[in-house]
Amino acid sequence: MNKIQKLYRLGNAKWYDIFKPIWNWMVSRKAEKKLARFLKDNLNEDIEILELGCGTALNLEKIQKLNLPFKHYHGLDFSEDMLKIARAKFSQENVSFKHQDLSKLDNHEKKADVILCTWVLSHLPHPATIISNAQKLLKKDGQMFLIFLSEPKWFIRFWFNPIAKYIFKSKYISNEIIGQFENVRLVKHYSANLVSVTVVCD
Repeated sequence: MNKIQKLYRLGNAKWYDIFKPIWNWMVSRKAEKKLARFLKDNLNEDIEILELGCGTALNLEKIQKLNLPFKHYHGLDFSEDMLKIARAKFSQENVSFKHQDLSKLDNHEKKADVILCTWVLSHLPHPATIISNAQKLLKKDGQMFLIFLSEPKWFIRFWFNPIAKYIFKSKYISNEIIGQFENVRLVKHYSANLVSVTVVCD
């Protein structure tokens, strides 16, 4: 078990649903609003959703609260503790979850119209490769929405570096890595560049 898995196993992952709204309020309100807008613009009863690193299914909760329709949602995550929480929240037939290492997406064949990946890339090795592999899972005209930690301006970086490295077990996604993403439709930076939103298409 690596350091990231140990982090998300703490307290059987029950801390995450408490922490995430605080993080959103302090750091990522604009990014979350961008996600809500994306979901409103792109979901309908024919849309199949794949979420990479679904965690405790907070993004599915957002979809539910927005009262948005979809055909099927499939969430992947490496944490059995987080998936246990997600499964307890959602038991309908058009929702499914799977324990999955995102660095091994080549064994996932089912394609989706919309792929979500929020607050995951900073934990993963070779994020550009993972995004490239994920794009192969997009249907024609499909889109992938990403939120991730990016390198902030110096006055944020000075004090946030140890928090990112030692508490969140994360690394910044550099502009160089973002530049390796293919078919980028949108890039937005928020909170002194600490938070980035990117939309890529098939």
